Amino acid sequence: MTFFPSSELLLDPSPFRVSDSVPGQLARSTARELALQRSRAPRPFATRGASPGLAGFALAAANEAWNLLLQQDIPIQDQEYPVTAPAGTVYRLTGSITFKRLTNPPFDIEQTVQVDTLVDGAILSVGVMRRVTVFAGGFTEVFHSIGAQQQLPGQTAQVVLFGARNAELWSIVSLNGLNLSRQDTPLVSIPGGFPTSTQPQPGDTPDNDQAFPISLPGGIPGLLMPTNLPIIIPRPADLGDRPIPIIYDPTIPLATRRVLPQMWLTPTGIQVGRGSPGDPITTTVHDAITNITNITQVNDYRERIPPTVVVCNDEPPSPSDCCDCEEIRQIVIEELDSKFPPSRPFTNETVPIGEAEARTFVLPEFTQWVELTIVIPPPNRRMQSGGVNGQAVYYNGWYSYGITGSTSERKPIHYDFMSIPIPPGIEAFTYTIYSGGTASGRVGYRQPASL
Repeated sequence: MTFFPSSELLLDPSPFRVSDSVPGQLARSTARELALQRSRAPRPFATRGASPGLAGFALAAANEAWNLLLQQDIPIQDQEYPVTAPAGTVYRLTGSITFKRLTNPPFDIEQTVQVDTLVDGAILSVGVMRRVTVFAGGFTEVFHSIGAQQQLPGQTAQVVLFGARNAELWSIVSLNGLNLSRQDTPLVSIPGGFPTSTQPQPGDTPDNDQAFPISLPGGIPGLLMPTNLPIIIPRPADLGDRPIPIIYDPTIPLATRRVLPQMWLTPTGIQVGRGSPGDPITTTVHDAITNITNITQVNDYRERIPPTVVVCNDEPPSPSDCCDCEEIRQIVIEELDSKFPPSRPFTNETVPIGEAEARTFVLPEFTQWVELTIVIPPPNRRMQSGGVNGQAVYYNGWYSYGITGSTSERKPIHYDFMSIPIPPGIEAFTYTIYSGGTASGRVGYRQPASL
């Protein structure tokens, strides 16, 4: 499986490793067409029908993931949820919303506003709202933030905003939390405060699959050029929750679909190859090890020849036919040590990793874990709030490890301190922090006692 980051797929001209392979052309054409489709009609890619629970948080996560993948900055839409909050009492509105300053790069200023306020009187709805303010002389400005729509005497309504920002200067990155309760019972949420109905809210887009064609200028071996392939993006708003498989339209002949590799959208790029996102390379018994150079070579073929079975007779004709107990013990220890942590006595050891923006090194035998600590955060890294009880997620960089002195698929460094378990047999480890950032760490391994 090959991973192509969005930073490569959206470059023009395309990097050689992308344009010179069919998987790269597939990923590049898909990413560019997705960017065009989302620019024309962003809502199908960033929202879904309302559902019980945290629909708004899923919306924010999906929108952030699509912005990251396509390197666009389409802010979330206004979200208004009706509530049943009659007059005669005081209500407590709490929430958290993150804004981004609309300034040119390299500045990427974000501010998170915590809202905890009392609202007196009837409330019709709460959510992310906007309000137009008219100043003296007819000058107007638009503000947006967490707000409440109150019912006034005479059945009129007005929008009240809390922690508002000028919409021309600040865009909304995410709605991190929202709750409405009575002041006298602050732990009991108002029913319907943040949506409780399975019916779509006004302005929501049905959660339909998105279908459109992609074009491969270089073509695919065995097909006419240029090659046009219709693809389907199932439930695009789910990108914030999980990687999304790209489906080839059933109208493509079966013989053609069989030679097309699987593709997966992730928040940071597109994976091309067979399997699931994050899976190791699928191994199949074969008599050769092939290089992944074109669309038909997406598997790593390996063969393990089992050892010859030796049968110990009761009365062996020669000593070479059977091992004594000590020899068997030695063989068992060697086999265990080659596959698992040492079976004989050992001590736990650690070795430091110096601070660097990127580093590649060979791991000690019987490595158990690698710790990475962000020393200097990347200046322009993105952040997703973990809420009250969770850690904030950062886009710090990536790490990878592999067997036989090489590394495998890249995995994100989502926290400032990462404790990474290392499977048996891993020999190589590498990490890269995004531009301007550095990280240090430690390697923990077991040092076996000599026999």
